[in-house]
Amino acid sequence: MKSFLPLLTLLLLLTGSHLNAQVVADAGVTYTMICPGANFTLGGTPTATGGNAPYTYSWTPATGLNSATAANPVATPAGNTQYILTVSDADGNTDTDTITIDINPIAVAGGGNDTFVCTGGQVQLGLPTNDGSLSYAWSPAASLSSTSDPRPVATPTVTTTYSVTITSTGCTPVVNTVLVTVQPIPVITVSPTVITILEGQTAILTASGGSSYYWSPPDGLSNSFNASVSAEPTDTTTYLLAGFDEVGCPNYTSVTVNVVPNREIFLYNSFSPNNDGINDFFYVGNIYKYPNCRLEVFDRTGQLVYSKGNYDNSWDGTNYGDRLPDATYYYVLDLGDGSPKIYDSVTIVR
Repeated sequence: MKSFLPLLTLLLLLTGSHLNAQVVADAGVTYTMICPGANFTLGGTPTATGGNAPYTYSWTPATGLNSATAANPVATPAGNTQYILTVSDADGNTDTDTITIDINPIAVAGGGNDTFVCTGGQVQLGLPTNDGSLSYAWSPAASLSSTSDPRPVATPTVTTTYSVTITSTGCTPVVNTVLVTVQPIPVITVSPTVITILEGQTAILTASGGSSYYWSPPDGLSNSFNASVSAEPTDTTTYLLAGFDEVGCPNYTSVTVNVVPNREIFLYNSFSPNNDGINDFFYVGNIYKYPNCRLEVFDRTGQLVYSKGNYDNSWDGTNYGDRLPDATYYYVLDLGDGSPKIYDSVTIVR
């Protein structure tokens, strides 16, 4: 019987390079965290095993590496990064491995921007990115909800500069200051302070002391946002006024318009339809008490320019949507209650 041992030996000699274990890549630890600006050496000891040397190395992304082809490059990433290592042996076989490097959250921690607070108000300090795993030391302690929270609430009574020291083991501390300016609240007033009108009349209310305003309730008001508004309540009404300064700090006051019941019609000889929220419509006081009324308006040539039954103080000086020129117009108002018709004029003044 012939021996096959010499043939097997030859076969092993010829193919031995292909019987080595598969090449294995080692990027190093799976995960690590470093301080901002620090570096870390990638790769294992060694970075490649198995297969057939020599090996070639490819690291991606190359950003932050001193070499993308070294076995153990030094990484200085600017942000959280996952590096992928691809190792190829002499026979073209490959293997991959990864390592993730996170930057310590102290890199994005801070005291926040300078800000302001209205007198009596409060503001939250610190950046939204302040991480709870870090240590914080805020000062001065007075008016702070906490000296160790990532984002304490400040309630200063005077303009204050707050300081915070943020630490994490092994990393350079972050020291920030935040200026919180206390903004005085505006003094808001309304004139007149005492108002009594007959039902159907209007009262002009004028606010001062702020940069912007809001009146409420809006019922009976020509506009809720103007400094000066026309009030036409049908019942005694208290209006609340919120006034705001140029940075938004508010203050409040109120005024009561006392209304004496009355059925008399009040007519006005002009209006100014310029969309400023004041006197923009032809107003007839108490007209709502006469649901069967009818208003007809004519120009100086006698041409009908406006007509409406159950008039509701909605004429804005237009003729079917077309703006009428400033002029005097003549109207007939029939109250629809059997009383004589009213003939009068009104002037549009923009």
